[in-house]
Amino acid sequence: MVTIRDIAKEAGVSVSTASRALNDNPHVSQATRQRVQQLAEQMGYVPNLNAKNLTNGEANAVGVIFPTSDRVAQANPFYIDLLRGINLELVAHHAVLSIAIGSTPEMLLQNVRAMVQQSHIKKFIFLYSDVNDEVAQWLRDQDIPFVIVGHPIDHGDDLFVDNDNFEAGAAAARYLLTHYHVKHPVFVESNQGWEYEMNRREGFERVMAAYHIPVRIISITAETSNTETIHAIENNPAIDGVIATDDDRAMEFYRLWHLTQTETIPFISFNQTVAKQLVDNEFHSINLFPERMGEAAAQLLFQSDESTRARHRLIPFEIN
Repeated sequence: MVTIRDIAKEAGVSVSTASRALNDNPHVSQATRQRVQQLAEQMGYVPNLNAKNLTNGEANAVGVIFPTSDRVAQANPFYIDLLRGINLELVAHHAVLSIAIGSTPEMLLQNVRAMVQQSHIKKFIFLYSDVNDEVAQWLRDQDIPFVIVGHPIDHGDDLFVDNDNFEAGAAAARYLLTHYHVKHPVFVESNQGWEYEMNRREGFERVMAAYHIPVRIISITAETSNTETIHAIENNPAIDGVIATDDDRAMEFYRLWHLTQTETIPFISFNQTVAKQLVDNEFHSINLFPERMGEAAAQLLFQSDESTRARHRLIPFEIN
């Protein structure tokens, strides 16, 4: 590996002069800076950006904060796609990705505090949005920048990237009504109270109200037994269409529907992580473009011009 000492020797200058030249220090003549920088490029020198940033008290890394494992499946492909998009943008900034996870809010906060205080990470991306979130509040108190994937609930000035989940829920409802002419749709959700779920449900309810169609809601959680869901299906024999807030709930309801019913009905889900060979042609999913969301989140985080700084980005969705 080529070092600054090697470049200094080749250029005939001191190590300190070579270092200043590589950092465009104006105290080094323009001619010397150009000569040293050209030599560095020719010799294949790769700067240690992490060491450089640590000198300034900041690691060349971005912390990505997952929701706690007691609320979501952290191996969900949606998160993998978000990470892929984030990493794509980080590469352009010569930065690396560091993940913060925890099974409880207390453990997650402890992890993030260690990342800041011990690893000197000073930029973060949340893969969730929650009310009265202790981790987000601690970062605000430390004046550490972060971006939320999702919509801020109690701090509207936070930077964020999201889809229009209200309109996505409404679009799913309209799709069922116009393509399948359903009369008795059901909305399947969790009981976690996520903002995106509530927004999708509100969009669904708005369309149903406009068409004077009764709203039916079924919750499926980690504690919900197969028997409970089957009873919900059997107690609503007129169901002729399903909208689920994510692919996990959609697949669970789809499995139990086909286990107990012979009729094929349309399903619309969100996230587009279900393999087509596992479902029939009436199963649709709304693509939220998570890779683009992750990339946009990192772009917001690295904005440098305060005068043109964007506060949020909305990523479009598509029904497939």
